[in-house]
Amino acid sequence: MGAIDFASRVARTRRHALERLLFFNGCQERVARDIVDVIDRYGPPEIYDDGEGLRVRVASLPDVQCLFAIERATQRPIGVAVYMRADLEHVTVLHLGVAEDYCAGGPNETFNLPLRLVREVRRTSRRIKGVRRLEVAYCTLRARTSSAY
Repeated sequence: MGAIDFASRVARTRRHALERLLFFNGCQERVARDIVDVIDRYGPPEIYDDGEGLRVRVASLPDVQCLFAIERATQRPIGVAVYMRADLEHVTVLHLGVAEDYCAGGPNETFNLPLRLVREVRRTSRRIKGVRRLEVAYCTLRARTSSAY
């Protein structure tokens, strides 16, 4: 399972793959209502170039961060988690995108990429003083992924 790396940005040459992952993802229909609710509440995610590569932001939330899962062999972004510190004790994952071939039912589902992305966000969040809880905004996932530190 070492074929996936995690990074805070994606190479500019991978814009098309990132757009497909974030905006044209066939797996989104599973949580479409939740995605709409999150966008209505916080605003839409957008891809931008930060000078060193591509990242994802939400215009109404200046402190949003992102974490990408990148296939080591191809450097293709295969997953993204867009998250924020909701308050002193909580980090909330606003958007979670996984490439269709890594979703449940896909040929690479055994990589458990959604779970690995959430775990990596949790691991990263533990370094932030005071954070005690991680939540996923998509309510259909919340019961399984909300966890205390």
